[in-house]
Amino acid sequence: MMNKEQQFDQTDHLIVYLIRKLAPRVSKAGVLTISLAKLLFLADYEYFKVTGKQASGLKYIWYKHGPYPLTDFEPRLARLEGYEIVKLPKSRVIDGRPYNLFYAGPHPRFTPHLDQPLKQIIDRLTEIFRDATWEALLQYVYSLDVVRGLQFEEAIDFIHLGVKTEDEIFLDAIATEFKQELASPLSTEHLKVIREALKEPSNESIEMAKRMLRRQRTASRLY
Repeated sequence: MMNKEQQFDQTDHLIVYLIRKLAPRVSKAGVLTISLAKLLFLADYEYFKVTGKQASGLKYIWYKHGPYPLTDFEPRLARLEGYEIVKLPKSRVIDGRPYNLFYAGPHPRFTPHLDQPLKQIIDRLTEIFRDATWEALLQYVYSLDVVRGLQFEEAIDFIHLGVKTEDEIFLDAIATEFKQELASPLSTEHLKVIREALKEPSNESIEMAKRMLRRQRTASRLY
C-alpha cells in the first residue's frame, strides 16, 4: 500500500514549504498566486544554475505577467487545498483575472522536506522577498537574462542559463565560507592565496585554495 507521503513529489513539497515560510497562519496578506508562481520560478532558476536541473517539475511559459506554470500549477494547488494549504475566501483581481491568496493549512498530510541546497535557496528567497509586492517581484524577474526576448506563451527553457562548472561552484563556496572564517584570519598568506584564487581562477590556484581552506578549518577548530 502506498504511503501517504509518496503521493506527493518534490514540487508539492516545494510549494508547501514556500507557503509555510511566507504565511504560516491566517493573515490579511497570505501568499498571492502570482507571487507564488514567480518565487517557484526563481527557485528553479537558482537551483538550475547550480545543479543543471530544475527543483520542480513545473513547465513555465511567458504569460501576461512573466513566467507562469499555466497547465500544471493551479491543479497542484487544488490538490493541496484544505490540507497543506488553505485558500482565503477573498481574491485579488489583476488585469481582469482573479488570483487567490493562500496560507499554511491546519491538516497537512505530509511535512515538506527539501534537500539542503534547495532549502538554502528557498530560505534566501523568502528572506529577500518576504515583504515585496507582486509588482516588485515581477520587476526583478524581468531583469533576468533567461527571460529576455521571450514572446507571449513561449516556453521558458532553463538550459539557456548555462551550468556552473565544478570549479565555479567551489569558488562560490569559498566566498561564502570565508565571509565568516576570514573575520579572524590566521595569516596574511592565507588571505593572499584565497584572493588570488577568486580573482584569477586556475587549476593551480584552485587546488591551493582547497588546501588552504582545509588548513583554515583545522586551525580554526584547534584555535
